[in-house]
Amino acid sequence: MKKLLCFVVCFQLLTVNFALAQQEDDVIKNTQNDMMIVMAAGAGGAVLGLSTLSFYDTPSKHLPNVWTGAALGIIAGVIFVAYNSAQKGSEDLISSRSSQDFSTSERSSWHWEKSQLLTQKSALVSGQLWQTSF
Repeated sequence: MKKLLCFVVCFQLLTVNFALAQQEDDVIKNTQNDMMIVMAAGAGGAVLGLSTLSFYDTPSKHLPNVWTGAALGIIAGVIFVAYNSAQKGSEDLISSRSSQDFSTSERSSWHWEKSQLLTQKSALVSGQLWQTSF
């Protein structure tokens, strides 16, 4: 357990220094925040698992409850982070252009332009196993 704690602390210190070197890069900060969320959820799950020990006559026999709580907390943290990451992309798409501003004719012309670009790119690249055009 001490080795894991030392590893987490060292990793956090290294990523903080790396993040300070590249302040413009938000990916490092987002990754750090996501890691902190997952670790906090794991710690919270461990605390909840630890709290169940008071209900047993011999708590030492039920120590796996702590590890089970920590594992469930980590799983819940990963699910939360994954859901938030997925929602960030959709929020950017929705906020960048609302459906009222993008009429059917504009949508059709956009698709036509993009399909022409794809067709031109596939014609320019040689040596492919197959070519797709839309």
